[in-house]
Amino acid sequence: MSYYLTRRAVLKWLETPSIYQISKDELYELDQESFRFLKNCSSEGGCLSRDGAFIDYCLEEGLLTTGKTVVARPPLDQAPEPSLRYLELQITDACNLRCKHCYIGDAGDKELSPAQVKNILREFERMQGLRVMITGGEPLLHGKFDEINEMLPDFFLRKVLFTNGLLLKKDNVGALAVDEIQVSID
Repeated sequence: MSYYLTRRAVLKWLETPSIYQISKDELYELDQESFRFLKNCSSEGGCLSRDGAFIDYCLEEGLLTTGKTVVARPPLDQAPEPSLRYLELQITDACNLRCKHCYIGDAGDKELSPAQVKNILREFERMQGLRVMITGGEPLLHGKFDEINEMLPDFFLRKVLFTNGLLLKKDNVGALAVDEIQVSID
């Protein structure tokens, strides 16, 4: 039987070879043999069983599947040391609140362009990053947030939206291409 990496699992070459389960936000360190085996599982042909207990564990954890899952994965370059695993990406300084604790100050109109966001995420992914927090100001006020949201599934990163929650509505929450939403209630 052939096995394939799931869409929500990605190999990462940090200080130690690892595999990251995006949905669970879990990082598993691997020995070289397991890393090579799972690297073969990310190819079009998949990989054949080598160790029942290891395969069973990977299936249970959502790292492997028996259904063919072939997607274009990011380059597997060794991360710089120390590795940068988490990134806070402030896409706008616009905000619909004036919180006393906020370090941004008066809301403005500065925004990263969708192309800038894409380039930053691509570079972070090449650096073997794991998790990006998309924030602002209020990220949902970004003039081209829909365009940014549409590109997010292309990246093998855990995407976290950090918002004040005022713009979250039943009709837009389901369209968000993020793995997690954090609402600030400060």
